[in-house]
Amino acid sequence: MKQILLISNGHGEDIIGATLGGALQALGYALQAVPLVGQGQAYRRAGIPTLGPCRELPSGGFALQGAAALWADLRAGWFSMSRAQYQAVQAAARGAQATLAVGDVYALGVGVVFGGRPLFLMQCRSSLRVGGRPYSVTERLLMRQAVRVYPREPEGAAWLRARGLPQACYLGNPMLDALDEGSLELPPPYLLLLPGSRQDAYWSLPVMLEACRRLRDTALTPVVAWAGLPLDRLELKDYRLEATGRSEGVTHRLSHPDGTVVYLAQRAFGAALRGSRLALSTSGTAAEQAAGYGVPLVGFPTPGPQYTPGFAQTQKRLLGDALMLTEPSPEAVVRGVRAFLSSETLLERARAAGKAAMGEPGAAARIALDLHQHLHQHLQATGLEPERSRSR
Repeated sequence: MKQILLISNGHGEDIIGATLGGALQALGYALQAVPLVGQGQAYRRAGIPTLGPCRELPSGGFALQGAAALWADLRAGWFSMSRAQYQAVQAAARGAQATLAVGDVYALGVGVVFGGRPLFLMQCRSSLRVGGRPYSVTERLLMRQAVRVYPREPEGAAWLRARGLPQACYLGNPMLDALDEGSLELPPPYLLLLPGSRQDAYWSLPVMLEACRRLRDTALTPVVAWAGLPLDRLELKDYRLEATGRSEGVTHRLSHPDGTVVYLAQRAFGAALRGSRLALSTSGTAAEQAAGYGVPLVGFPTPGPQYTPGFAQTQKRLLGDALMLTEPSPEAVVRGVRAFLSSETLLERARAAGKAAMGEPGAAARIALDLHQHLHQHLQATGLEPERSRSR
């Protein structure tokens, strides 16, 4: 069985990597993964073995946002952890027929320096829609080492091809295929709460919960899509957290003395998206997935590390009318929700903008098949394809 090594640098990138890995497994490949940021939970849930140390550092993968974040990561052992990860990539590449990097220039750089050939890149971060040059000169130079580059949008592929990278090919955004499909036994429509997968969630979820209390008259069922952060660090005012005994779907209930009940769901994001009318968000990947499925978003900035004012504005440029940004207060969030609910025109405009920005589902299977075909051609050209495979 042919082996492919996956390298990714972020929580959302891990989810996309695991999704692409599942599509490659369906074509007969074995997978190993080295997640460069965080704990690699998406790979473990998908049954894909992870290599190297998998640890969450203080910056949550945003060390370059400031000197304090970088220093905190260095003190927490970034150098030693990264060295061990590079060694894991190098060792795994010796037994792999290809390397697939998922992320931005960091994952690509690790793949070029330490991974095996042929190298493939799923560039799921950069977007022309946010303005400026999405791919640096350094990244474009590294991309020349890749057999195929899969940007997240058609504009990106055209931009790269016009700058001497004919291997850039848009086949869709696999982010829309990266959904947990557990059941969610709650009556829709939902008000979906997306606090994110980083430390921002501990700050933003209480704001969202207070907004839910003020939106009880909307008849929307509040559902938190929780990304697996430890719940014991959540500081709740007045709400009581109760476990349901389930490991997926509604795993906890949040109950307020005024009668407000909010359901916390895990590993059921697909069902949550399909039943949602609106979402409150301080998330990255999950917000983009929601927009792609036609769910309008009300977002607000946090102190970080991820959903800072700058990040929020960048996401606004990407998603356009699909995302309404407000001040970070329950009152402002409620006004945003009511503005959407009172205007079918705003809702329709948001749904259309989200789908236009994110494309159509099914990209994971298309990318996996394209990778398979190019890998087959490469192995034949280098004489590494087994005789039995060449004779078919």
